[in-house]
Amino acid sequence: PESTPPTPVDHAPPPPAPSPRQTASDWLDERLGWHRPVNIFPVPDTRLRLTIVTDSVGESSLFGGVGTALVLGTLVANRLGAVLRLATRTERPDPAALGRVLSAAGIELDQPFEAVYAPVHGGRDLAVSENDCFLSTSWWTTRGLLSSIRRDRLCYILQEDERMFYPFNDERLRCQQTLAEPGVFVAINTELLHRHLTTGPHAIPGLGPRAVAFEPAFPGNRAEGPAVNRRQAGRRQLFFYARPHHPRNLFVTGLDALVTAISQGIFTARDWQIHLVGRDVPDLEFPAGMQPSRVEGLSWNDYNAFVNRMDAGFVLMDTPHPSYPPLDLAAAGAAVLTNRHGSKTDLSRYSSNILMADTDRASLVAGLARLAERAADDEARAAARAEDGICRDWSVALEETVSRMAAHYTHGMVAEPATESPAILPVRELARCG
Repeated sequence: PESTPPTPVDHAPPPPAPSPRQTASDWLDERLGWHRPVNIFPVPDTRLRLTIVTDSVGESSLFGGVGTALVLGTLVANRLGAVLRLATRTERPDPAALGRVLSAAGIELDQPFEAVYAPVHGGRDLAVSENDCFLSTSWWTTRGLLSSIRRDRLCYILQEDERMFYPFNDERLRCQQTLAEPGVFVAINTELLHRHLTTGPHAIPGLGPRAVAFEPAFPGNRAEGPAVNRRQAGRRQLFFYARPHHPRNLFVTGLDALVTAISQGIFTARDWQIHLVGRDVPDLEFPAGMQPSRVEGLSWNDYNAFVNRMDAGFVLMDTPHPSYPPLDLAAAGAAVLTNRHGSKTDLSRYSSNILMADTDRASLVAGLARLAERAADDEARAAARAEDGICRDWSVALEETVSRMAAHYTHGMVAEPATESPAILPVRELARCG
């Protein structure tokens, strides 16, 4: 057969133009964006000012950690007589958020307040004087500040083992390195987390002497309140912490155990109303025709009112600290089942209404049976609530931490002015809060 003639060379399509080569520095900058230094510019200002640096104070961010940081920053600003400034990095700040948090916490800000937006990507700089000090709320905000300010002007509120956000990878390594930075005072939320981070095989080198532990307060659920009274329309109320997209909450494991417990008759539609409380909660039907409710998007005050109606809570958190929902519920007098993790084996120091179980299905189902029995005993739950070890006053809970942070900042105020490269000052030996 006749062969196909070759395409003449001069008619061949031109080869594609090579793509411009990206510099290694640009490539790294794209991937390390969250760790960029906070852009600052110097200003003359005689006022003492404390800046809380966080990602966002939107409604979905205010529960737990961010709210606690705002409370702590407020109490420190009051102690120092400092202006309080809120700087957010991923969303524009809502100045009214502080008022909502402080109202729920039962404290007041006695000083002027400012709110600014300092985005990770963008050219907005943060005005900083020699009298500015900072409170970081995560390892990445800490990293950004360490590149811009002196570390004797910085304190860090640490409320998770933040290494657990990642597999063993670059991010985890940078997190570990940030936690180990000398000279930064660290306030750690709960003694359990402090112990995990400062002792044993997973300890952060050098963290213990510059860290202090505090226990959170729950003013929305006061121990001197009315006796526990839960029955509504003849059914008891169960709070199941449902956050499918937060892996540490073990949603699948918890749901599997709860479905098994319902199938075994531990919870029945006649006696129990189950509430799936969280975010992005799926619309589910449980065995025996039980219809759970989905609860999302509550304000802080509405959340406290909701918790106060619960008889029982089932809250899994695969971390070495208790997390807030078990303490929220126990402070309100509900019985709670949560899981063991490492040194988190017993939470009776907070309340004997908090039950513990391992995370295999049989242990969790057995724990749910104990939970149902405990929830049905109103007198025992009320007695445990009256005798619990949960603080209801943030000013009391944070007194020692506020004092030590104020001392750290005051020490930094008398140091030599910062140079272009922030100085690394000696670690101050700080005894642990008892």
